[in-house]
This record gives sequence, C-alpha cells and structure tokens, in this order.
Amino acid sequence: MPRVTRERLQEFEDFLGSYNECWYKKDLSELRKMHAQDGDIIYFDNHKDCDSFDIDDHLKKVKHFFETGNIVNLLYENMIVYEKNNSACIIVTLRYSDKPKPGVRSTYYLEKEEMSWRIRHIHYSFDPNEE
Repeated sequence: MPRVTRERLQEFEDFLGSYNECWYKKDLSELRKMHAQDGDIIYFDNHKDCDSFDIDDHLKKVKHFFETGNIVNLLYENMIVYEKNNSACIIVTLRYSDKPKPGVRSTYYLEKEEMSWRIRHIHYSFDPNEE
C-alpha cells in the first residue's frame, strides 16, 4: 500500500478533524455516518472495557461516555497515511491536551463507500515507551 503524498495528507487530516468534531459536539448521528455502513466495525480502545465489535455496541459505549466522561482537545503528531484503491490506513500519535503523555498510538483503517471515507477499524493504545 503506497504512502500518500504531502499534498494528499490534508484529505485525511480533514477526515480526522471531522471525526473528532463529532466527539466534541457529542453527535452520535454524525459519528455513525463516519463508520462502515454495514455496522461491522472493530474498535479497540486505550481504556478498559471500551472495545466494540459492531457499531451499535460502540455507539452505546460512546453515549455513556458522553454522559459521564470529559472530552478534551486532541493534538496530532507524525501522521502517516497509506492508500490503495478504496482503502486507507492512517497512523498517528494523539495526545490529550490535558495529559499529553503517554501519547496514544492510533491506527484507523478506512474504506471508501459512496465516495466518502468510512471507518472499518480503529485501534488506540497508550505508548509504553513514554511516561
């Protein structure tokens, strides 16, 4: 899968910006639209008991987080994107603005559906190499 050029990187930065905007606005409807339409997704979170294996379970957990959690701005570092045909993989380090270390190693696997990128899989994990 070839790496995208710097010029193409903006498309994926915009995608992640839109994804995070759903979280900041607590917009479950828009969040659902950003995922694969068949609902068959896998979401591995960096927090205990937040993994999901379909969109309905994921959105149920996100709704609970919206009601009980604290949403902070995210900072991005070292984004790399690979793309081939109708699939793409975004690899980026995220940092919570209120607690930047450890960083969150993040991988997004996207598929193009109806001319729009959709999330099929997300994997977040705290970087064990940072304190």
